[in-house]
Amino acid sequence: MAAPDIGACISAGINGLKTNPVTHIVTTLLISVVGGASAGLLTGPMVVGYMRMLKVEEEGGKVEFLDVFKGFDDFVPALLAVLLSSILVSIGFMLCFIPGLLIAALVPTAAYLVAVGEKDGINAIKRAFEALKANLFGAFLCSLILGIVGSIGMIFCFVGMFLTLPIAFIGMYHMAKQLTDGGGSGDGLVITLS
Repeated sequence: MAAPDIGACISAGINGLKTNPVTHIVTTLLISVVGGASAGLLTGPMVVGYMRMLKVEEEGGKVEFLDVFKGFDDFVPALLAVLLSSILVSIGFMLCFIPGLLIAALVPTAAYLVAVGEKDGINAIKRAFEALKANLFGAFLCSLILGIVGSIGMIFCFVGMFLTLPIAFIGMYHMAKQLTDGGGSGDGLVITLS
């Protein structure tokens, strides 16, 4: 499992936004609105759908913002992967803040694994946790910097977030891809949580 290249993740985010700005801005807005309206319950499938869009786009395919709803094809694993990993990160933040920062990359990495084919949300979290353990500092630093990039838009009366959030989302997709070596099937990977 590789450590994420922060510069490559940010560059991928900027280039992705430049390539298809309207689609990425509208998709990010949809995730925010639908996720907020559902108290976060529909965020997981939407994020998984967005990651699938990014994969198609990366492979040269055409995407449109409605493709974000394709994450609902795997509703339960997407919901479990994002909701439970978010709860784990929140617990980490409650434990003196630092543990939450250290494992913040767990959420996008678990979502990425579901997006590329993991059909078990709990297993996606386990695999994401193993990927983070192998590169804890690199994952922490990359997710922290991408989080800062995504938040910079708040400085400009929140309007700038329409540009910075897609960059962060796309960057997190690339971070998760690097952390998991492209998401591999995980066959033969033995995971034990004690």
